[in-house]
Amino acid sequence: MDLHLHRRDTLNVHTERSRLAPAQLARWRGLPVGWFDAGAAARDRNFVVPYPTLAMLDAGVAQARFDFGRGVRTHDLSAGAIGLFDGRPCRLCDWSCRSVRRIMIALDATGLGEAEVLAGLRQELEFRDDELAAVLRAMVHEVDAGCPNGALYAESLSMGVLLRVAQLHGRQQRERGTLSAAQLHRVDELIAEGVAGELTLTALAGAAGFSKAQFVRLFRRATGTSPHRYVLQRRLERARQLIEGSSMPLAAVAHEAGFASQSHLSSTFARAYGCTPGDARRSARR
Repeated sequence: MDLHLHRRDTLNVHTERSRLAPAQLARWRGLPVGWFDAGAAARDRNFVVPYPTLAMLDAGVAQARFDFGRGVRTHDLSAGAIGLFDGRPCRLCDWSCRSVRRIMIALDATGLGEAEVLAGLRQELEFRDDELAAVLRAMVHEVDAGCPNGALYAESLSMGVLLRVAQLHGRQQRERGTLSAAQLHRVDELIAEGVAGELTLTALAGAAGFSKAQFVRLFRRATGTSPHRYVLQRRLERARQLIEGSSMPLAAVAHEAGFASQSHLSSTFARAYGCTPGDARRSARR
């Protein structure tokens, strides 16, 4: 039977109210993301979204009915429930929602130059994974805040999503070995040169001679942390040096150390050191 499929080329499949403004989304440098307030009900038939997609209930409860050609399946969902849709035709998508907030992520690995990461992806209409849920929430909150952490953070979160999805529902290739001392040295040099500027995962991976997916896995094995957290620590160290050893205004310190603003520096500094930059400066001068 001809389903007369129509294509959906947007994350806002159900035409819901977006919590993220176009200007906020334009600053984001990671996987395409949406954050929506769901209506009480949504029903559609015979459509296909032309890319794999993650959908997560960020809040609320819902009952969802899907038919992907093998009969209708019903799912009772609560906050944290995630669905992985691989782009196959959907005969029926029927939602009944109560206070639902929805996060949608397009798994456009080609946009990050990592199409092979999602080889062998398997659709799963309902699962839970706290690690993945935390990253999805971090993505939309970063966009909502105006993307203060820059391109490296966006790329790192996005690569984390791809690698986690591949681990759970694909054929993730295991990387052996680690970064050599020479490769780490090249990456460190690039970071030292770019602490105050816009570092990207693409540039860091290129310095080590790997794809971004390979680099993230091998870097974590070599250092015990992600590239973004490693760079953030370097920026915090630079900021603390300037705060405690100079009279440079804090706004200038933030710029010199690579933070988006003085408030971004202050909040990040307080989380890392348990005190504000002003407190640290006063303490250093006693």
